[in-house]
Amino acid sequence: MKNKTVKMVLAVVVLGVCCGAYAGVKTYVAHQEQKESEEDSEESTTVFTASTDNIKSLDFMVDDTETTFEKDDDSWVKKDETDFPVNQTTLDSAASAIASVDSDRVLEDVDDLSEYGLDSPSNTIKIVTKSDEEDGDDITTTLYVGDENSSTSQYYVRKDDDEKTVYLIDSSCVEPFTKSLNDYAQMEDFPAISNTDTITKISVDGDNSYELSKDEDTSIWSVKGSEDEEKADSATVSSLVSSFGSMAYSSLADYKCDDKSKYGLDKPYATITVDYQEEVADDDTQDDTTASGETADEDASSVEENSDDAEQDTESDESVSETTDETSENSDSASDNEDSSEEETKMADKQLTILVGNETDDSSRYVMVNDSNEVYTMSTDTLSALTDKSEEDFWDMTVSYVSLNSLGSLKVNYQGSDYKVNVSRETSTDDDGNDTETVTYKLNGSDLDETTFITFYNKLINMTAQKRLTDKYEPDGDAELTATFTEEDGDTQEVAYYSYDTNYYAAVVDNKVYLVNKMSVKELFTAFESVVGTEEDSSDKTDSDEATTDDTKSDSTDMPSESIEESDDSTSETAGITNDSDTSEEENTDSQETDSTEE
Repeated sequence: MKNKTVKMVLAVVVLGVCCGAYAGVKTYVAHQEQKESEEDSEESTTVFTASTDNIKSLDFMVDDTETTFEKDDDSWVKKDETDFPVNQTTLDSAASAIASVDSDRVLEDVDDLSEYGLDSPSNTIKIVTKSDEEDGDDITTTLYVGDENSSTSQYYVRKDDDEKTVYLIDSSCVEPFTKSLNDYAQMEDFPAISNTDTITKISVDGDNSYELSKDEDTSIWSVKGSEDEEKADSATVSSLVSSFGSMAYSSLADYKCDDKSKYGLDKPYATITVDYQEEVADDDTQDDTTASGETADEDASSVEENSDDAEQDTESDESVSETTDETSENSDSASDNEDSSEEETKMADKQLTILVGNETDDSSRYVMVNDSNEVYTMSTDTLSALTDKSEEDFWDMTVSYVSLNSLGSLKVNYQGSDYKVNVSRETSTDDDGNDTETVTYKLNGSDLDETTFITFYNKLINMTAQKRLTDKYEPDGDAELTATFTEEDGDTQEVAYYSYDTNYYAAVVDNKVYLVNKMSVKELFTAFESVVGTEEDSSDKTDSDEATTDDTKSDSTDMPSESIEESDDSTSETAGITNDSDTSEEENTDSQETDSTEE
């Protein structure tokens, strides 16, 4: 038992000694590796160096195919395909990256290249440079690229026929040679429309087809799809129109497409067509100017001949001759100015066509533009603003807008009672010839406070809906408020407000049904009640100072139709006293609307 104990103690002692020795060796090795690493970092080995001007060609693997780009004068070309649109900047950058290759760690006497991925290189870069000697042969240097050391962002490479030496070089020397072929092609710029204000039509043909068009006279946009043409929301269209000024490609997919079906462009997901105008040089301007100059010279010559004849007839005509000569010189000078003037321009009709194809793997779609045979990718977000819309998305949500400037009368039925507002305009001219327009409003024949009415009217014509109903709508009950506009030219428009649910009122205009926020409609009702209250106060003064508001309201609302018609007739006669001075009328009324809106 004692011997076993002694042996056990000895074993523990030996184990302790071994552990101590192991720790010491490990520390020593780590110290040596650190020392070697520091020495390596202090020294740098040149693997390859050359002037970028002396590099004649670069040969490397692109998409698993050996590809050569060579210099033709000062431009890079693809050796086997001279019409390939080489991106000069990309190739210049690649040449600069490989022109100076250094290594901060060199592995010598390497027995197994597979440890570094150099038994089957991921890329082979051949660099052909001019000889330093004038008549010397070109020099070819080959770098074989192996695995990447991810911890140091370096690549293992070997050079030429030396299979025993491996270099670690920075990834910046290798990465310019790891792109796909299209990355070395020069992308065209998307033909963005510089002046989007000249766009007059946008049509989208796809799952959701629609057409936006701008009226040349009023600049108002309309939208048409499967339904009738309607006024479009100006803000929504404006945002879409402006996007054509900043559209851009994401990447080049095919610089010479010979099979559209590969990208879904033979049967496009959507076709976008844009009509616009662009400023171009007027080719006829120079000819016209030259012709004009020749005519001026001929006229001047004729004047000179006439003045010479006059000088022979009488000495007193010498002054006329001098004047005529001056006129001739001025004509020649004007002609010279015309000839030297800048070339004039004109607006030409243009059309942009975008074919939209399949989706890619990076949230893009393939596109082809106009007659180009190049295929690009474009952001899905950019395209969806056009392709994923329908006519409903562009509908104008203004319920019923009639400018106060053109309003002749307004009939309102509110909670079963009828009211009519007549608008009268009278223009007077002061001693200085300045016109002043006076606008008056009468409710059921009685004077109406202008501010109160305009406040209500602005709420009525600026009412906007949250959405439109496309299904057939059958009102449940009578309308709470119906307003009928009659413009001075006789055009009419009617809107009726029905209670729809807890959130909305249904505003019906012709065959359109708008859902309007209930609180906004309640505010409209309150504003109209103020209008009625103002009319009642005016009636109080006429009927009796002691009459109550309720009595006055009863007298007003229960007025026989004949009396109302008579009142309307007299008001109409007053309203007929108008003036055609549109400028004064618009300025005055616009000012009223603006002030009311601010309040």
